[in-house]
Amino acid sequence: MPTPTLSVVVPFYNVAPYFPELLESLAHQDLKDIEVILVDDGSTDTSPQIATAWVAKDDRFSLITQHNQGLSAARNVGAERATGTYLAFADSDDVVPTTAYRALVESLESTNSDFASGDVRRLDSSGTHRHPRYAEVFAAPRSRTHITRDQDLILDRMIWNKVFRRSFWDRHRFAFSLAQYEDAPVTVRAHIEARSVDVVGQVVYHWRIREAGERSITQRLYEPDNIAARMRMMVVTGEILREHAPELLPVYERDMCLGDLRIAMLAMLENTDDAMATALELGRGFLARVDEQVIERLPEVNRHRLALFRVGKSEELREALRADGQ
Repeated sequence: MPTPTLSVVVPFYNVAPYFPELLESLAHQDLKDIEVILVDDGSTDTSPQIATAWVAKDDRFSLITQHNQGLSAARNVGAERATGTYLAFADSDDVVPTTAYRALVESLESTNSDFASGDVRRLDSSGTHRHPRYAEVFAAPRSRTHITRDQDLILDRMIWNKVFRRSFWDRHRFAFSLAQYEDAPVTVRAHIEARSVDVVGQVVYHWRIREAGERSITQRLYEPDNIAARMRMMVVTGEILREHAPELLPVYERDMCLGDLRIAMLAMLENTDDAMATALELGRGFLARVDEQVIERLPEVNRHRLALFRVGKSEELREALRADGQ
């Protein structure tokens, strides 16, 4: 069979209420020369039947079935099966706008960059919404850029708003390893390893905020295991930067201090230290290595909270958070 232009890997697990919308969006892409590799990670609902129906009616779709091993393993299996010149990943409860993959692939065809990214929107029952976090990084299109010159790209740590040149993916042997929050170590390393990267001037992905059924990992925000996974991702990604692009550490550390570490501290309002022991150990270990100049440039309220967090003054930190209306 001829090599498809693009392979899209879609791992899924118990997403029946949302799965059809994602599959419809892939089937109706402007870029028709695609293969969609569906990876059933041991679903127990009707998701496999939905996938099987698509495989039967559209020969661009194929299905791999495995015992439940988690999202990382499912993505890796799908990527190994992919045959396209380019490679993308989509989550099974999201939606890909019709022109997305054509825009990303056309950009790569024009520039010869190693991968292309695009803007994202949140999706819920009321429609799509811009996330303020990504407003600046995707504000303007640019071609043949790089994270070392365009440090705002440190925020572009999602996997699903990108198309990769498959030869680039294989050459660097990218693979997902973390059980949760697995995107960042892969995408940050990809940003570093790339010769150049494109940012297209349009929205290429809608990521869903679930309003029914089981919540997604990112929506289980303050659960101790989720916070521990977030902290583990933070540490692993930091080590990648420390080894391969230390000049990017200050911007990454600032983002973590204002973002993920803040979330960990807010989670302390809902959980005991014992329940969060792993997360607290990882978070404090990361913070101990943050450059003091990064801390000094933070707003005073953040510096105060982080100081309490770092030395383990948990009750004082909880009091400070409550006093600040958190």
